Amino acid sequence: MEKIKTGAVRRGRGRPKLDAHITEEYAPSRRQALNKMYMYEGVHLLSVAATEIQNSEVLWQEDRTAVTVKSRDGILEQLGRMAVQDKLGRADCVYLANLAIAAVQAGYTTREVEVALREIRMAAKSSMKNPDNEALYCALGNTVDILRRMGGVA
Repeated sequence: MEKIKTGAVRRGRGRPKLDAHITEEYAPSRRQALNKMYMYEGVHLLSVAATEIQNSEVLWQEDRTAVTVKSRDGILEQLGRMAVQDKLGRADCVYLANLAIAAVQAGYTTREVEVALREIRMAAKSSMKNPDNEALYCALGNTVDILRRMGGVA
């Protein structure tokens, strides 16, 4: 019996292949390697905007003499995704990093802040796809306001 060949073309999920070669050998899966890559992009944001981000040690603190790192991976990953995947402006990423730090200092958990940042990312993505939609822009503002209130920022 002969196999029938169909003309079906296999389609991807619409996501570009990202270079995660630095983290791939340390992670058990491609997904975890990408998550680490985004986390390091968040760390990079903290380092290049060090003068604009106060108290960045709340999210990332490296002690080279003791060879230790204190890191809030989930928050850093979301900040890295904002910069690389969502292509938010540097000023927006810096502002959101400062809000995230304020929320952690106010007593919120890493997970709670991570969820708030993810909500902001999703709202920003929808708003950028439909820039004329006032309701989506307001929804984005509301998600940012939630994070601002978490950190007690006026």
